[in-house]
Amino acid sequence: MKAADGATVAGTELSFRVDDFVFPIESAINGRAATLTPQFDLAHAQYRPVALPYEDQATWKNEQERETAAWNRMTSTISMGATIGTTAGAVAGGAAGCVIGGASGAALTGALATMFGGLPSEVQGCIAGVAAGGFLGTLAGQVFVTAPVAIAAAAQYFTTINQPMPNKQQGQDQGKK
Repeated sequence: MKAADGATVAGTELSFRVDDFVFPIESAINGRAATLTPQFDLAHAQYRPVALPYEDQATWKNEQERETAAWNRMTSTISMGATIGTTAGAVAGGAAGCVIGGASGAALTGALATMFGGLPSEVQGCIAGVAAGGFLGTLAGQVFVTAPVAIAAAAQYFTTINQPMPNKQQGQDQGKK
């Protein structure tokens, strides 16, 4: 993307990866519109295997140790995603619920008025909004944070356990250069 003065202000690589293959994305610019077309066929595929970070330094002695390490990394990543998704969703949902509930607090009657009768209606609405908004925010955090993290962690797990074991000697030779 270019600014009015012709300076480049943004850009991205015009390719995408599927496993160990990279495919180009063809671009056609017409005025202020760009059309991007993925070239997803064997004729355009380039084989570029991806090495795992530090695989030449890994302490795995066999496939079982590698699988265990990959499983532990996956479960840890999913747990962290769940923690962040739940916390962020609950806080954001609770805050939004408090604001919305407080604004509509005057409309509350029944059980809430009985339970919190000594409090102003805005505070009663905020309490009800926090309960509902926090719950909905938690669900949203799980859908929009935890689920994508879990999918990415599972993909990394299967990539790790399905690739050939790294050649330790090759990694050691590269470190000496």
